[in-house]
Amino acid sequence: MSTRKPLVHALLSAAAAVGFALSASPTFAAEKIVFWNNWDGSRTAQLRSILNEFEKQNPQYVVENVTLSSDTTAQRMLTAVASGDVPDLYMTQANDFPKWAGLGAFRPLDDLVARDGLKLDEIFYAGGIEGSRFDGKLIQFPFKVPTSLMIWYNKELFQKAGLDPDNPPKTWKELEEAAAKTTVRKGDVISQLGVNICLNCSTGSGSENAFIEWLSRNGGEVLTPDAKGVAFDSPQGLDTLKWMLGFSQRTAGGWPNAVRQFGSTFKDLRPSFYAGKMAMIMDGPFLYNIMAKDAPQMLDKVGVFVAPINSDNPQATERYLAYGTPGYAIPKGAKNQEGAWKLLQFIGGGSGACTFFTVQKRVDSPLRNCKVDVPEAFAAAFKANGDLVQSRQAPSAFQQVHVRLQQMQEAVLLGNQTPEDALKAAATDVKAILARTN
Repeated sequence: MSTRKPLVHALLSAAAAVGFALSASPTFAAEKIVFWNNWDGSRTAQLRSILNEFEKQNPQYVVENVTLSSDTTAQRMLTAVASGDVPDLYMTQANDFPKWAGLGAFRPLDDLVARDGLKLDEIFYAGGIEGSRFDGKLIQFPFKVPTSLMIWYNKELFQKAGLDPDNPPKTWKELEEAAAKTTVRKGDVISQLGVNICLNCSTGSGSENAFIEWLSRNGGEVLTPDAKGVAFDSPQGLDTLKWMLGFSQRTAGGWPNAVRQFGSTFKDLRPSFYAGKMAMIMDGPFLYNIMAKDAPQMLDKVGVFVAPINSDNPQATERYLAYGTPGYAIPKGAKNQEGAWKLLQFIGGGSGACTFFTVQKRVDSPLRNCKVDVPEAFAAAFKANGDLVQSRQAPSAFQQVHVRLQQMQEAVLLGNQTPEDALKAAATDVKAILARTN
């Protein structure tokens, strides 16, 4: 008797049983991690490639990357915190980190660090991790070290003006001399600007604060050591404002004149610098990777130096007072805190963080063991710029302090207030801000 039919039936029955078993098994669904950040432009695709690697290594998770504009991030996060519908991981900015930390918007990370046995002092530079604490608690992982603005300069324009391109300015007087020699203007018309020493000085134009940059180089302090009192209403503070005003008047016919023709933000000034219409630009070490992408032809033509000091003040030293550190934090109420912690370790303190910096050619990584090669011509200045940063305790209302200082310097540079009146008014207002929030 043939056994073919029984065998076929047996095989079909077995296949059907396997199919039923597979269909009855639960479908694997990856957990979503919602990540809000400001990595826009070309960096969005770069970040996505890093997140794809995270998902590859951690298939139980899928990352929803939400790119926000720096102009709208704070308001959107405020709405999210109020409603309780927060992302799982959030990118802070230096000036708003103390605000969110003061509001208790983020989950402290100390217990997770202890649970997983992380040795933070072996992962991060001290400045970055200390700047990520608030009231003694670790609130975030830094995504970069606090950095001071530097001064990039066009060597050809220096040489043309009779300046030594291998010996850039080291003092306020030398900087003004270089700016005067490299500024070409007829009356109020400027065809070539030496430098705008007040980048992002218009109220609300950015997180940079030129007054703090220059006050730091004049031996002054912004706040008292406990961050509860005002210290910028000092002789150093007044001298700094007067110098900023006089410098702009003597070299460019006034700050408003320079701003009308060149603008005052990164977005405004970089194209003019690339085109050889500005001899110097205040910018961060991060301009290196931006220039490598947007104007690579400039890399062999430029030099960079740390912002100079006021040599008339014997107490002035090369330093920058940093308030707050940008980073990544897990909001309280995040739906996927464990997934966010896993992603934070990868993108904030692990291989993903270093790869992201390497891809961008950034030189301000907070990671001790992440090295990004830069030309030897820039390396020494970058190191010096990193070494001069001094972290200071930031009050929860530091963003309000920052804006008030922007208003102060803008009022002086526009001629709406004298340096004396502007300094006094700003000090009164900042004292009130600190009294309300401390």
